[in-house]
Amino acid sequence: MKNQNQIKQTSSPFRDMHIVYDRKSTDDADNQKNSLEYQRGANLRFAKREKLNIADLTIPNFCNAGIINERHSGFKEDECFEIMPNGTVQYKIERPKFLRLVGMLKNKEIKGAIFLCWDRASRNGQDDVIIKKLLKLGCDIRFSETTYEKSSSGDLHMDIDGMFSTHYSRVISEKVRNTNRKLRAEGKFINCSPTGYLDNGSGDKPIDPVRAPIVKRIFELYATGDWSVLELSKWANEQGLTTKPSRGKRTEDQILSNIELETMPKISRPVTHKTIEHILTNPFYIGQNRTKEGFIISTAHQPLIDTSLFNKVQEVLKARCVSVYYVNKKFATYRKLIRCTCGRAYCHYIRKGIGYYRLRCAATCNNPDRNLKESDIHASIQSLMDRMHFDDEELRELEVKARSGIDAITIKRNKELDDLHNQEKRVYADLDYLTKNRITLLRTNSMSIEDAKTEENRLMGQLNEIRQKAGAYGEAAQEMLKYVTTFSELIKRASLYYKFALDNEKRDIAAMMFTELTFNNKKLVDFKGKDGFEALLRRKKLTGDSTGNRTPIPALKRPCPNR
Repeated sequence: MKNQNQIKQTSSPFRDMHIVYDRKSTDDADNQKNSLEYQRGANLRFAKREKLNIADLTIPNFCNAGIINERHSGFKEDECFEIMPNGTVQYKIERPKFLRLVGMLKNKEIKGAIFLCWDRASRNGQDDVIIKKLLKLGCDIRFSETTYEKSSSGDLHMDIDGMFSTHYSRVISEKVRNTNRKLRAEGKFINCSPTGYLDNGSGDKPIDPVRAPIVKRIFELYATGDWSVLELSKWANEQGLTTKPSRGKRTEDQILSNIELETMPKISRPVTHKTIEHILTNPFYIGQNRTKEGFIISTAHQPLIDTSLFNKVQEVLKARCVSVYYVNKKFATYRKLIRCTCGRAYCHYIRKGIGYYRLRCAATCNNPDRNLKESDIHASIQSLMDRMHFDDEELRELEVKARSGIDAITIKRNKELDDLHNQEKRVYADLDYLTKNRITLLRTNSMSIEDAKTEENRLMGQLNEIRQKAGAYGEAAQEMLKYVTTFSELIKRASLYYKFALDNEKRDIAAMMFTELTFNNKKLVDFKGKDGFEALLRRKKLTGDSTGNRTPIPALKRPCPNR
């Protein structure tokens, strides 16, 4: 093994030459001494003065004409290390170019290296040990601004420079931490703000007039429980929402080529489901900043949404709500209208040009047939609508009962109206007394200004309530009966129209009359009506049996939908 190393050493054409190493520290970027141009000039002048030959060596992503330029903090070091069975200790060197240079020096591929000063070569104890070991191996390591004697005084000088360079980096790091801690305590935001805000410094994060309305709408839509994160990302892309312009991470080749991050263009990217997740869980949108100690009120930006909406979104996220809404979904006549007795909704599909509905029921569901043909649903609703209106027998019963009952209803109605009018007069009298004697009541301390205002509001509330009750009795009983029978006739005509309507028209009619239709074993077993339709629907709870026989549906114990 030693012979192979000797052959390798003697075969290197640069064994009597030096390499210049320049490092720009990322933790002290404003220091002029830290610039690569300054170090290159000083090191080349030193090499010319000392008559040192610079290796004409060019390796992509390493050095150019014998000059290494590296942008990396010398203070950063890996805390992990390994103890090998043979007693050696291994740890990682964070600077890739410096690591390669150390290997060339150890293998005697080059004679030595030129640094500006000690802190350009090292700022941590691990690298100090490596440089000192290379010096002991006979590597010609030079410093253009410092000369270390080969004596105990020179070693002390070297130790002091290493100590001060480490201390300098620690001071800079401590100042940065303290400044960040101070800014966070003041409610400022030192990082880039999320989508929907602009960045004008740590103390000024204004609302983005373009992206903020879409972000706010994302919260509102997800709070309904009808949207999934994936579908919201599709919707947001359709609205033109993009991420804030930002620079991506540099590749390893770009880092080794010394490409500055500031020179890379900022790019806006389409939002993904991960973007939506980060938006929905970020308390920044309610005016809070997240810190290690918890959440604090921000002084750098205004809330985009209120706290109640944000909390509602968090509840939906915890429930892992599954989306039942799809972007650009295909039309289905009875989408969201028909359900099984277990509470789960039917999904539409087409097979051989025929529309069907099916569902995946709960394990405890007793529905034996979970497929519905769309034509069967048409027939069930048609049968129900055919028998929803009053038939001739019911109309005759209404007419007979009206002759004897309307007069009694009218008398009762008039008495109740008289009572309401008397109540209204008493309230008006109290309001009139309060208005005329307000000053006297205040002077005698019988009532304060707040008490007078509270009493006036209470009386006005009573007056409005009385007026609403009186309005309910405004229609005569005969007129109400006429309205009900006319509404029944309209339903009878709507049933005929429904039979020959197009699919979208059937959808409108069904949605106008029903909020939910429940099927079991291909039969309509329950329903929920809207507004005035509920009275007609529930007067006789009818099934969707196509035989035309009017049979009541037994009361169903509906379980809570398993959503």
